[in-house]
Amino acid sequence: MSVENSKAKSKASVKASVKVRPLVKQRIEEAAMKLIAERDSSTLAFNDVTKVAHCSLQTLYNYYGSIENLWIACGDRVLSALSDRLIDHLQGLDDPKEKCRKAFWLMLDFFERQERSVELFMSIVHFQAWMQDESFHQRKISHVMLNLIEEGQVSGELTNEVDKVAILDIVYGVVFRFAQVQQIRRTKVSNAARANVLFEMVWRAIATPK
Repeated sequence: MSVENSKAKSKASVKASVKVRPLVKQRIEEAAMKLIAERDSSTLAFNDVTKVAHCSLQTLYNYYGSIENLWIACGDRVLSALSDRLIDHLQGLDDPKEKCRKAFWLMLDFFERQERSVELFMSIVHFQAWMQDESFHQRKISHVMLNLIEEGQVSGELTNEVDKVAILDIVYGVVFRFAQVQQIRRTKVSNAARANVLFEMVWRAIATPK
């Protein structure tokens, strides 16, 4: 059995055997996020979280099983906030291109504002471990984005040469690469500020060929 599968089964057994209290879980994850914003996340341990969350070490192990599972849960909380923001801000927009433009900017802006949280998936959480978790699929965000892309394909503005999932992969690839590079290079250039220029470049790649 692979290490990743062992972690996934371990996490599943934790969830199955423990009655999770939502308010306690929320308090723990908010405390962990507070610590991430204030300190070098690679140095944090369960003991640090217990002090801020005012809970026992046993509770943390019961709820998450490992510190990595806690970071994955925190990352899921961050991305859930992004999906809510997308749903809220795309209301009232009808033009497929402008909806795509807005979504592109929202994602770039969100990751700039959540810069420390991006570190969760760059320097702390092993990518293979995250892939084994249900949160990796981000079904809520993907549902919003796939519907948006489908609208563009139906209207004829977005290419039908590939399916909507391939177009989504292109958009995600650009957004996450820029968020990642901003962390690596510690650049002060705002991707959100130049979102229109970047979007036009992406749009030329995914729009119906003229």
